[in-house]
Amino acid sequence: MIKLWVYIGTCLLVALAPGPDNCFVLAQAAAFGAPAGFAVTAGLMSGLCVHIAAATLGAAALLHRFPRFADGIAAVGALYLIWVAIGMWGGGLEPQAAEARSLFGFYLKGIILNLSNPKVILFFLAFLPRFLPEGCTRRTAWLCLLGGLFMVSAFVVMGMIALLGGLLSAGLQAMPSAAQWLSRCAAGAVGAIAVWILVPLVRMWCFRKG
Repeated sequence: MIKLWVYIGTCLLVALAPGPDNCFVLAQAAAFGAPAGFAVTAGLMSGLCVHIAAATLGAAALLHRFPRFADGIAAVGALYLIWVAIGMWGGGLEPQAAEARSLFGFYLKGIILNLSNPKVILFFLAFLPRFLPEGCTRRTAWLCLLGGLFMVSAFVVMGMIALLGGLLSAGLQAMPSAAQWLSRCAAGAVGAIAVWILVPLVRMWCFRKG
């Protein structure tokens, strides 16, 4: 039981740690209102379902056997984050832009962002199995339970961030310069994370070529 509480605390810390997911939820909620933030959050939760399924199917062993496949996933995720950052930098917060975006579009972005987030991939494939009880005979059930607890923790954190962004939204709409500043800061943070992911991959690629 103590180990389970440690795991829940770890989940909350991982969800609270600065990353593309919570940064994107805040930026979208602040720009387009809390509903947009919750739509992105719903997409993130859907992406977590895929990660849980991959963990139960033994994807960690597959990535350990083929490490370049894991590098490829991280590279694709980093390139997507750069694309997201570019869109956040120049997207603007005009009412017309907000009206042109559907909640389903925000939901899809949440799914793609979560599936390509290396932090989440590593958590589910490398870190999650470490919390399985010793001598566990029901591995699939336990992985689903641990994954579900992570989803609940992430939803609580992301939901609070979406609410915070929604509270900021009305004021930001009245201050275009502040809204643009927030959007560009968020874009810079997401872009920095993408570069942080890509640099080690490029170094490994150059080392292998050399």
